[in-house]
Amino acid sequence: MRAPQSAAVLIRSLAVAVVVVGTGLATTGPAAAAPSATVDYVALGDSYASGVGSGPETGECRVTEYAYPALWAATEPTAVKLTQKACSGASSADVLADLVRTPDATNPVKALDAGTDLVSLTVGANDLNLVDALKTCADTSQAQACATKLAAAEAALTTTFPEDLGKTLAAVKTNAPKARIAVVGYPLPFEDVAQCALPLPKTLRDAGNTAVAGINRVLEAQAAAAGATFVDVAARYAGHGLCGTEPWIVGLAGLANNTLLHPSRLGQERGQLIAFTEKVGTPEEILAWIADRDKPAPVPSATPTPTPTTTGPAAPDTAGGTGAGDSGSASGGLPVTGTNVWMLAGVGLALLVAGAFALRVRRPRRVRVVSE
Repeated sequence: MRAPQSAAVLIRSLAVAVVVVGTGLATTGPAAAAPSATVDYVALGDSYASGVGSGPETGECRVTEYAYPALWAATEPTAVKLTQKACSGASSADVLADLVRTPDATNPVKALDAGTDLVSLTVGANDLNLVDALKTCADTSQAQACATKLAAAEAALTTTFPEDLGKTLAAVKTNAPKARIAVVGYPLPFEDVAQCALPLPKTLRDAGNTAVAGINRVLEAQAAAAGATFVDVAARYAGHGLCGTEPWIVGLAGLANNTLLHPSRLGQERGQLIAFTEKVGTPEEILAWIADRDKPAPVPSATPTPTPTTTGPAAPDTAGGTGAGDSGSASGGLPVTGTNVWMLAGVGLALLVAGAFALRVRRPRRVRVVSE
């Protein structure tokens, strides 16, 4: 006779209970943090990062809305919180001093903190006092002063600048330990051509390019040493330096407003911005990187780890056998750590026996009729 429906339901319930007991309680790991919706981006550096030469300026630091940090943030304005700390005239030592200063009533907030996600740094030209040197050298009557300033720039390139830059990058890492750091280089100011409309001899133009190339080499080397990303913009400016047909760098017209040798708006848009995006990524790509960076570490599985047993002769079995076959002996089998599978198996068996007993009680008895 088929078991009553209620008994069948009972058996199925007991089977499910065995599976649940055998599996054990699920361990939930830490709740995943909500994905970040904003890139906390801080731009550091000099006038090339503040945007001098690319448009209307504001404040003493001469910040413009066409500086590459602002242009990058504007590609996804709701996804980027930009703190523009670049300032015209800043050297690597100036950036370092601002990073390590103690907040006060005048400037209570530090530029970087543990919540900073992205930092860009363009610095070095003022460490060498390069623009001033080229201005001096453009005046042929100041040949001696020109030679002195070029010698000082060359010396700084191999002594104070690498050291100050290294300290600055170390301070960035200390103050923004979770951030991605991008060190952005400089474009070569002049095209390598024999003839130029500018009243600058080729020897001077070559000296300017050599100095900038030297700065870029130091930036790249120090970025690599600090685990940062170097963004080379010089390649983007190929064919667009001064003396070229379509320059992206401010020429002699910049003498009137002190923007000489700085990127124009086209330079920031087509040079710095594109190079920066190609090397660092878009805001959406940085958000994806942040989500991966901040995801919880995987929870270790609770796989039982056998404990090694001592070697040697097995204890004699009281029934005449050897201890190796007795699951209750001190040396028989491997002790189980974590969830006791034998206990779980026993519980499951007990539940099945109880179900079978309940089924038998509920099943109608068959009556055997014996003919007399």
